[in-house]
Amino acid sequence: MKKPLILTAAWAAMLVLGAGLAIAQEPIDFGDDSSAWANDGECDDPRFEGEGMAASTARDTIGKDATDCQTLLESGTVAYSSVQFDPDLTVFNGIELGDNTSEWANDGVCDDPRFIGENMAISPQHKNILHDRNDCSYGVQLGSLTLADSLPEDVERVYEEIDFGHDKGAYVNDQECDDARFFGSGMASVNLDNNNIMGDRLDCLAAFKNGNIQLKASFVVDGFFFGDDTNLYANDGECDDPRFEGEASAKKPPLSALEHDGTDCIKAWKAGRIRAVQERDLNGIMILGGTLFGDDTSAYSNDGECDDPQFIGQSMANGGGSAEHRGHDRTDCLTAFQAGSLKIAPAIPVHQRITVDGVDFGDDESAFANDGECDDPRFEGEGSAVTKQEVNRAHDASDCLAAFQANTISLID
Repeated sequence: MKKPLILTAAWAAMLVLGAGLAIAQEPIDFGDDSSAWANDGECDDPRFEGEGMAASTARDTIGKDATDCQTLLESGTVAYSSVQFDPDLTVFNGIELGDNTSEWANDGVCDDPRFIGENMAISPQHKNILHDRNDCSYGVQLGSLTLADSLPEDVERVYEEIDFGHDKGAYVNDQECDDARFFGSGMASVNLDNNNIMGDRLDCLAAFKNGNIQLKASFVVDGFFFGDDTNLYANDGECDDPRFEGEASAKKPPLSALEHDGTDCIKAWKAGRIRAVQERDLNGIMILGGTLFGDDTSAYSNDGECDDPQFIGQSMANGGGSAEHRGHDRTDCLTAFQAGSLKIAPAIPVHQRITVDGVDFGDDESAFANDGECDDPRFEGEGSAVTKQEVNRAHDASDCLAAFQANTISLID
C-alpha cells in the first residue's frame, strides 16, 4: 500500500507565507502517487492552485499526485486552494445538481447540457439533464462550468435537428464558426477547441444555412456510429447493416455491410423503422444490443483485459484498444461489459480534433489512423511508427493519444 503524505497546516503556512496564495487550515493529506501524471514536475491535484499547477486537472487525480504537489507547495509555487470540492452536494448556489443515473456518469466530463465550460462532453444530450451530478458538480463548484443562459423562445436555436446552442463562446459574432462540431470554408482557422462547442450559435447557424459548413457527425446520430456508404447495397432504401432489425432492414443483412450503409440506416432509424438488434450470430461473429462484440481471434483474447477500442472503462488494456482488435476480443470485452466495468465509447467523427492537457493531437484523417502506432512526426518513442511522414502531422489523434497516455511516446522538443 502506498503511504499517504501529510503536511500540517502550520508547516504549510510557513512555506507559503508572503506568497499571496491561499493557506490550508487543516492538515493536508497529499495521498499517493498513483496518478498517470505523478512525478512529472507539475501538480495535477485540483485541490491546489498556483503557477506550479498542470494546465488542466481532473477530479480523478485528487490525492494521487502527492510528491509533485508536496514538492511544489514547499517551493511556494502552489498552495492549498480555499475552494474545495464537496462530492456530496446536490445543490450548489441554487443550482440543482441531480443524481448519477446517466450512462456516462463518472467519466470525467459533464454530460448535462444545461452547462457550458471546460470538461463538457462533445455532444451533451437532453436525457442527461440532472443525471450526471459528480462530473458536473466538480466543474460547477470549482468554477470551470457555468449554467448556459436560456434563450428567448423566438430565438432560433435548433435547425434541421441540429442544436446550435447559445452565444456565450469566446469568439461570437465574428462571421466565423468556432464550434468544433463543424467543418468547411466558413470555419475559423484557429481557436477550434471543445470550449466553444455550442457556443457560437449565430455565426455557425448562418454559415450552415449558406452551405459553408457541415456537421462533422453526419453519420453519428443519437450517439450511435452508423458508418459510411461503401457497402454494395448502399442507398437502396433498405438498411443492410446487421446491427439493426425491423421493417426497413434487409432480410439477410451481410456482415460486409456493418457500418457501411449509413444513409439508408440513418433514414430508417429516424423514421422509427429499425432498432438495434438484441442478439445476432453471423457465422460466429456476435452482435449484442447493436454492438459488435465479434469473435476471439485477437492475439490478446481471453487475457482478462478488453483490447477492443469500441469500449472504455477500468477493464480496458493499458493504453486502450487498437484498431486491429476491434470486434476480435469478444469474451474479455463481453464479460467486463456485462459486469459493468466497461461501457461503449462515444462515437467521434474522423474529422473531430482531439485536444488533451493542452496538446492538440489533431484528427484521424491519416491513412494509417487507428493502426495501433502513432504516425505523427511530432512524437517519438516505442509507441511511434518506425517511419513517419509529414502528411500525417496532427492526423493520427487516437493512436497518438493512447500512446501518449500510456507513456510510450513523448512530444519532440
